[in-house]
Amino acid sequence: MTSPDKIATKEQGFVLVTALLIMLVLTIIGIAANRNTSTELLIAGNDRTGKESFYQADGGVEIGAETLEQSLACIKGFPVATFPEPFNAAPNDRTGGALLDNFIYISPDSLDFWKNFTPTNKPSDTDRDLAFPWNYQGNDPHTNINIAGDTKMTTGAAIQMLAGYEGKGKGISAGGTYLVYDILSQHLGKNNSEAVVYLLYRHIIGQEGSCYY
Repeated sequence: MTSPDKIATKEQGFVLVTALLIMLVLTIIGIAANRNTSTELLIAGNDRTGKESFYQADGGVEIGAETLEQSLACIKGFPVATFPEPFNAAPNDRTGGALLDNFIYISPDSLDFWKNFTPTNKPSDTDRDLAFPWNYQGNDPHTNINIAGDTKMTTGAAIQMLAGYEGKGKGISAGGTYLVYDILSQHLGKNNSEAVVYLLYRHIIGQEGSCYY
Protein backbone atom coordinates (compact mmCIF):
# COMPACT_ATOMS: atom_id res chain seq x y z
CA MET A 1 0.00 0.00 0.00
CA THR A 2 1.35 3.41 -0.96
CA SER A 3 1.73 5.83 1.89
CA PRO A 4 0.35 9.46 1.70
CA ASP A 5 3.87 10.80 1.87
CA LYS A 6 4.84 8.99 -1.34
CA ILE A 7 1.73 10.27 -3.17
CA ALA A 8 2.56 13.87 -2.29
CA THR A 9 6.11 13.38 -3.47
CA LYS A 10 4.99 12.24 -6.93
CA GLU A 11 2.81 15.36 -7.35
CA GLN A 12 5.56 17.86 -6.55
CA GLY A 13 5.99 20.42 -9.41
CA PHE A 14 2.59 19.78 -11.02
CA VAL A 15 1.22 23.21 -10.10
CA LEU A 16 4.35 24.91 -11.46
CA VAL A 17 4.09 23.08 -14.80
CA THR A 18 0.40 23.91 -15.06
CA ALA A 19 1.08 27.59 -14.30
CA LEU A 20 3.81 27.71 -16.97
CA LEU A 21 1.50 26.16 -19.53
CA ILE A 22 -1.24 28.67 -18.75
CA MET A 23 1.26 31.56 -19.00
CA LEU A 24 2.47 30.19 -22.36
CA VAL A 25 -1.08 30.05 -23.71
CA LEU A 26 -1.82 33.57 -22.47
CA THR A 27 1.41 34.83 -24.01
CA ILE A 28 0.52 33.30 -27.39
CA ILE A 29 -2.95 34.85 -27.22
CA GLY A 30 -1.46 38.24 -26.32
CA ILE A 31 1.03 38.13 -29.20
CA ALA A 32 -1.74 37.15 -31.65
CA ALA A 33 -4.00 39.95 -30.40
CA ASN A 34 -1.20 42.48 -30.62
CA ARG A 35 -0.32 41.37 -34.14
CA ASN A 36 -3.97 41.57 -35.19
CA THR A 37 -4.27 45.06 -33.70
CA SER A 38 -1.14 46.21 -35.56
CA THR A 39 -2.50 44.80 -38.81
CA GLU A 40 -5.84 46.56 -38.30
CA LEU A 41 -4.04 49.85 -37.62
CA LEU A 42 -2.02 49.45 -40.82
CA ILE A 43 -5.16 48.70 -42.81
CA ALA A 44 -6.96 51.71 -41.34
CA GLY A 45 -3.95 53.95 -42.01
CA ASN A 46 -3.65 52.78 -45.62
CA ASP A 47 -7.37 53.25 -46.15
CA ARG A 48 -7.18 56.80 -44.82
CA THR A 49 -4.14 57.59 -46.98
CA GLY A 50 -5.89 56.19 -50.05
CA LYS A 51 -9.00 58.26 -49.42
CA GLU A 52 -6.93 61.40 -48.86
CA SER A 53 -5.14 60.85 -52.18
CA PHE A 54 -8.45 60.28 -53.99
CA TYR A 55 -10.06 63.44 -52.63
CA GLN A 56 -6.94 65.45 -53.43
CA ALA A 57 -7.03 64.13 -57.03
CA ASP A 58 -10.75 64.87 -57.20
CA GLY A 59 -10.05 68.43 -56.07
CA GLY A 60 -7.38 68.57 -58.78
CA VAL A 61 -9.90 68.10 -61.59
CA GLU A 62 -12.03 70.88 -60.06
CA ILE A 63 -9.04 73.21 -60.00
CA GLY A 64 -8.16 72.18 -63.55
CA ALA A 65 -11.70 72.93 -64.77
CA GLU A 66 -11.77 76.32 -63.02
CA THR A 67 -8.33 77.29 -64.35
CA LEU A 68 -9.43 76.21 -67.82
CA GLU A 69 -12.65 78.20 -67.69
CA GLN A 70 -10.91 81.34 -66.48
CA SER A 71 -8.22 81.20 -69.14
CA LEU A 72 -10.07 80.24 -72.34
CA ALA A 73 -10.29 83.88 -73.39
CA CYS A 74 -6.49 84.34 -73.12
CA ILE A 75 -5.73 83.74 -76.79
CA LYS A 76 -1.98 84.34 -76.52
CA GLY A 77 -1.51 82.06 -73.54
CA PHE A 78 0.05 82.80 -70.18
CA PRO A 79 3.06 85.11 -70.18
CA VAL A 80 6.22 83.57 -68.75
CA ALA A 81 6.86 86.69 -66.68
CA THR A 82 4.03 86.07 -64.21
CA PHE A 83 6.29 84.81 -61.39
CA PRO A 84 6.35 86.36 -57.95
CA GLU A 85 9.72 86.73 -56.29
CA PRO A 86 9.47 83.54 -54.15
CA PHE A 87 9.38 81.49 -57.35
CA ASN A 88 13.16 81.80 -57.53
CA ALA A 89 13.33 79.25 -54.72
CA ALA A 90 11.52 76.57 -56.76
CA PRO A 91 13.34 73.41 -57.90
CA ASN A 92 15.03 73.51 -61.29
CA ASP A 93 12.33 71.36 -62.92
CA ARG A 94 9.80 74.17 -62.35
CA THR A 95 11.47 77.05 -64.13
CA GLY A 96 10.48 78.67 -67.39
CA GLY A 97 6.75 78.15 -66.95
CA ALA A 98 4.08 80.34 -65.41
CA LEU A 99 2.59 80.66 -61.95
CA LEU A 100 -1.04 81.40 -61.10
CA ASP A 101 -2.12 82.89 -57.78
CA ASN A 102 1.21 81.84 -56.26
CA PHE A 103 -0.15 78.26 -56.18
CA ILE A 104 -0.55 76.57 -59.60
CA TYR A 105 2.50 75.93 -61.76
CA ILE A 106 2.07 75.81 -65.57
CA SER A 107 4.71 73.92 -67.55
CA PRO A 108 6.69 75.87 -70.18
CA ASP A 109 5.18 73.88 -73.07
CA SER A 110 1.64 74.26 -71.68
CA LEU A 111 1.25 78.04 -71.46
CA ASP A 112 -1.76 77.66 -73.79
CA PHE A 113 -2.84 74.24 -72.53
CA TRP A 114 -6.49 74.84 -73.49
CA LYS A 115 -5.43 74.49 -77.14
CA ASN A 116 -4.31 70.90 -76.60
CA PHE A 117 -6.27 68.27 -78.50
CA THR A 118 -7.19 64.80 -77.29
CA PRO A 119 -5.98 62.24 -76.55
CA THR A 120 -4.04 63.22 -73.46
CA ASN A 121 -1.80 61.12 -71.26
CA LYS A 122 -2.01 60.30 -67.59
CA PRO A 123 -0.17 63.15 -65.84
CA SER A 124 3.13 62.62 -64.07
CA ASP A 125 6.06 64.66 -62.78
CA THR A 126 7.60 64.56 -66.26
CA ASP A 127 4.40 64.97 -68.33
CA ARG A 128 1.95 67.55 -66.98
CA ASP A 129 0.27 70.81 -67.88
CA LEU A 130 -0.39 72.02 -64.34
CA ALA A 131 0.93 71.17 -60.88
CA PHE A 132 0.22 72.36 -57.37
CA PRO A 133 1.42 73.38 -54.90
CA TRP A 134 4.13 74.84 -57.09
CA ASN A 135 6.82 74.77 -54.39
CA TYR A 136 6.61 71.14 -53.27
CA GLN A 137 9.94 69.51 -52.57
CA GLY A 138 11.04 65.96 -53.40
CA ASN A 139 8.36 63.42 -52.47
CA ASP A 140 6.06 65.94 -50.80
CA PRO A 141 2.38 65.38 -51.66
CA HIS A 142 1.39 67.22 -54.84
CA THR A 143 -1.03 67.05 -57.76
CA ASN A 144 -0.33 66.92 -61.51
CA ILE A 145 -2.96 67.75 -64.15
CA ASN A 146 -3.21 67.20 -67.90
CA ILE A 147 -5.91 68.88 -70.01
CA ALA A 148 -6.84 68.38 -73.67
CA GLY A 149 -10.00 69.09 -75.64
CA ASP A 150 -11.81 68.66 -78.93
CA THR A 151 -14.47 70.62 -80.81
CA LYS A 152 -17.96 69.18 -81.08
CA MET A 153 -21.13 70.38 -82.79
CA THR A 154 -24.32 70.52 -80.79
CA THR A 155 -27.51 69.03 -82.17
CA GLY A 156 -29.93 71.79 -83.16
CA ALA A 157 -33.55 72.22 -82.28
CA ALA A 158 -35.91 72.41 -85.27
CA ILE A 159 -39.48 73.46 -85.89
CA GLN A 160 -40.93 71.81 -89.00
CA MET A 161 -43.46 73.81 -90.97
CA LEU A 162 -46.07 73.05 -93.63
CA ALA A 163 -47.64 76.24 -94.90
CA GLY A 164 -48.37 77.51 -98.38
CA TYR A 165 -45.46 77.98 -100.72
CA GLU A 166 -42.82 76.91 -98.15
CA GLY A 167 -43.75 73.30 -98.71
CA LYS A 168 -43.22 70.32 -96.49
CA GLY A 169 -39.92 69.98 -94.61
CA LYS A 170 -38.98 73.63 -94.23
CA GLY A 171 -37.69 74.37 -90.75
CA ILE A 172 -35.99 76.72 -88.39
CA SER A 173 -33.12 75.22 -86.42
CA ALA A 174 -30.57 76.43 -83.94
CA GLY A 175 -27.33 74.74 -82.90
CA GLY A 176 -23.91 75.63 -81.65
CA THR A 177 -20.39 74.48 -80.96
CA TYR A 178 -18.77 73.40 -77.73
CA LEU A 179 -15.41 72.15 -76.54
CA VAL A 180 -15.12 68.83 -74.72
CA TYR A 181 -12.07 68.57 -72.48
CA ASP A 182 -10.46 65.57 -70.83
CA ILE A 183 -9.08 66.62 -67.45
CA LEU A 184 -6.87 64.05 -65.73
CA SER A 185 -5.62 64.67 -62.21
CA GLN A 186 -2.93 62.61 -60.49
CA HIS A 187 -2.22 63.07 -56.79
CA LEU A 188 0.98 61.65 -55.35
CA GLY A 189 0.46 61.46 -51.61
CA LYS A 190 2.00 60.10 -48.45
CA ASN A 191 3.58 56.65 -48.29
CA ASN A 192 3.84 56.48 -52.10
CA SER A 193 0.07 56.58 -52.49
CA GLU A 194 -1.36 57.57 -55.87
CA ALA A 195 -4.83 58.41 -57.13
CA VAL A 196 -5.95 59.40 -60.64
CA VAL A 197 -9.32 61.02 -61.40
CA TYR A 198 -10.75 61.69 -64.87
CA LEU A 199 -13.26 64.43 -65.64
CA LEU A 200 -15.09 65.08 -68.91
CA TYR A 201 -15.68 68.84 -69.06
CA ARG A 202 -17.79 70.72 -71.61
CA HIS A 203 -17.41 74.40 -72.46
CA ILE A 204 -19.92 76.24 -74.65
CA ILE A 205 -18.08 78.42 -77.16
CA GLY A 206 -18.99 82.06 -76.80
CA GLN A 207 -19.20 82.07 -73.00
CA GLU A 208 -15.54 82.72 -72.30
CA GLY A 209 -15.88 86.15 -70.78
CA SER A 210 -12.73 88.23 -70.32
CA CYS A 211 -9.15 87.04 -70.00
CA TYR A 212 -8.33 86.82 -66.29
CA TYR A 213 -4.58 86.67 -66.72
